[in-house]
Amino acid sequence: MQISTYFLKRPGGWRSLSSTESSVGKSSTDIVPSGGALLLYPFRTASIHPFSFPFRSAQDVRNALSLKFRPLLSGEEDVEIVPLFSSRSKGGSEGVSLCVWRNEVPEDEPSFSLQNNVVWPLPLALASRVNGDGGAVFRDDLYCASAFFRNGSPVFIRCRLSNPDDGGIDAEVRRLVECVAALGHDIVPASIWVGSQSQELLDAARETAQQFPRLLDLNISRSALAASLARERTARMLLRFLGWAAAAGFFFSVIQLALVYHLRSSIETFSTEGAALYRDVFGRGERAVDPLSQARGKLMELRGRGRTENTLSRVLSHLGRAWLDGNSRRTDFPMLEQMRYTGDGADITGTAEKMESIQNLRSNADGGGYRATLGDIQQIPGGGLRFTLSLRRDAQ
Repeated sequence: MQISTYFLKRPGGWRSLSSTESSVGKSSTDIVPSGGALLLYPFRTASIHPFSFPFRSAQDVRNALSLKFRPLLSGEEDVEIVPLFSSRSKGGSEGVSLCVWRNEVPEDEPSFSLQNNVVWPLPLALASRVNGDGGAVFRDDLYCASAFFRNGSPVFIRCRLSNPDDGGIDAEVRRLVECVAALGHDIVPASIWVGSQSQELLDAARETAQQFPRLLDLNISRSALAASLARERTARMLLRFLGWAAAAGFFFSVIQLALVYHLRSSIETFSTEGAALYRDVFGRGERAVDPLSQARGKLMELRGRGRTENTLSRVLSHLGRAWLDGNSRRTDFPMLEQMRYTGDGADITGTAEKMESIQNLRSNADGGGYRATLGDIQQIPGGGLRFTLSLRRDAQ
């Protein structure tokens, strides 16, 4: 998100850090942040907790951390846990999580919506003052904020109301040194950055947003947390759907491979059986390359020798004469596709371009001791006709 304006939450409303005029005493509608603003909020219950888990889901991280905090909470209390990842991989995830009392999380106000804005804990804006490594303290007439950073990530943050009797900014520096030491880090008081002017806070917030854009993922508002949960639920559902889709794709691929293998086996079987049938009908001495085409050629060459025989050769001879015009083949006659010998004739299946050629074939085949009868005639895709013709021995 591109940050354009910077605001600080005051008791009377929001104060623009780029303006020297304070909004204290004014209603919250006097200054209204628009979209793309960085809103610094003084969370008094916010705390930072590092984590390292063997999983990478933000929801799983929140669940694991909630189990850690549950023994420390009463039944009426609850916290919002917002993880900020420093690394995520298949082996797990690392980072820090910000925890804040749920009732302190800001909601949309009547004058404006927090959507399209980033809400930060006030101390987070101080990261640029120490280049992401070290401690920083900011104190003005209203708030006292301190933070400690390592590698651009917050390790410790605290924000409270300023009190004239709290010892001032020097006392806050000492408290920061003690808290950081309790966390196992060493820090020299002289190395801690201190500031007290609004312009210093504005410069710090602007440079932090530019130097550490990853921190913009830490957005603490009711609408931002709800949107984050919704995105995560959608991502988990999409991931689950993709897993099922991948499994279904693998399953159908296996089925497809099995069908392809079965089809190839069937084609080889049909070719082998066709060649064997050709040899059984026309003799085993001739090589079968294309049984259907070779059978058609045989039909064109056959001649009958009489009417007294009711054999396969006589039927083939009769069909051969039906397709011939003298010594040449009739080019306009149908193409023979299949013939089934029945003992007293044959059943023929073929294709033709016109109905006229089918009728001419039936007329030529009807005679010579045989009766030809047309059966089913169908239109075939791409044009043309498929027909069946029954050829039977004439009893007369």
